[in-house]
Amino acid sequence: MSEEVYEHVFGLIIVGVIFASVVFVMPNTSYVNLFYMDQQQLRNIALKVLNAILLETGYPVNWGSQDPFNPSIVQSFGLAYADSSSFYLLDPDKVQRLVIENPSGYLEYEKVRQLLGLQDYGFNLRIIPPFNVTVVDYSQSEKNLKFDVAVTLNDEKPLPNAAVTALIVYSHFEGGSGEDERYSILQAQAQSVTDELGQCTISKVLTGEVSDVMVVFKITAAGVGPVNIVFTDPPPDIAEINMINDTVLLTHPKSTPNENRWICDIAMFTEDGVLTLYDGTKNDTLNYGSNDLWSKNFRGLKSIDPVFLFLNVNAVEKGSGRKGTLTVGPYPNYKGSRVLHYGGTPMGDVVKLQRTVSIADMDYILELMLWKES
Repeated sequence: MSEEVYEHVFGLIIVGVIFASVVFVMPNTSYVNLFYMDQQQLRNIALKVLNAILLETGYPVNWGSQDPFNPSIVQSFGLAYADSSSFYLLDPDKVQRLVIENPSGYLEYEKVRQLLGLQDYGFNLRIIPPFNVTVVDYSQSEKNLKFDVAVTLNDEKPLPNAAVTALIVYSHFEGGSGEDERYSILQAQAQSVTDELGQCTISKVLTGEVSDVMVVFKITAAGVGPVNIVFTDPPPDIAEINMINDTVLLTHPKSTPNENRWICDIAMFTEDGVLTLYDGTKNDTLNYGSNDLWSKNFRGLKSIDPVFLFLNVNAVEKGSGRKGTLTVGPYPNYKGSRVLHYGGTPMGDVVKLQRTVSIADMDYILELMLWKES
């Protein structure tokens, strides 16, 4: 009798275990499998979108170079350079159309999302340098410049043995007075190598009468680069600089003071350094009103693919008199990036993919984040 009771109890335990497995364990297992399937599906969609962005030219194939720019002409979206068969080589004109509030025209996020067939999904795109440069200390005594520089990877780890070149661009006073003051662009250079903490010190003594200074830090490390970052932000009230195809466009920022600004020089930053593109005259002016836009075509400019342009202007600055003033553009090229933020705000489960891309002979990291919108 007791053996039958034990067998009955044991049987009930087995049935209970099976029931618990069916009720609790199996749903959890199914949930995990479904979650994995959703993540995998999201990743597959992200890969498809990333390939379309990087490998397709879009239509028209040179849609980014249209001037004036009309977003309605873009029938399909892609950033690939139409004149090259190389993978992950992006067209700088198309990339510039992803810079929000670009005065020469840009593509709205919703338009791109529609072209990519992502009505049920959101995405965010960045094109940033493979590592970061920070000036931790800077001093200037008359013509003596000194910089303490730190170089890190994107995960903020120090980058030792990085070659650091400081290309110092400055507005040099040539003579004259008042509106007839003449300025030219000069440059100087100094180099160093980062230590085990990713840091180094660079110093340089300039020559001549210096009116304004900007510094480009050119970093090369571990076969990657160069990365070019301008130290000091340009003055916001001089001009906004853009390049479309072979044309340079300068836009007045509608700020004060509003005295005429004479373009002394335009120089382009390329892999070979700073090269003069144009020597201005008294006819090359910017002001708020009759001359709030200046544009000029330079044949072959896009084939050179300058990273950014320096503009040397005879201008009145707030709180000071007329002087030679430097500014730089387009934004955000001079910060070492091409697109700082384009798209929506990530939400829920997000897939993030990265690829190394090339723009104007410079290496960047293109980062795509994709998520399903509820």
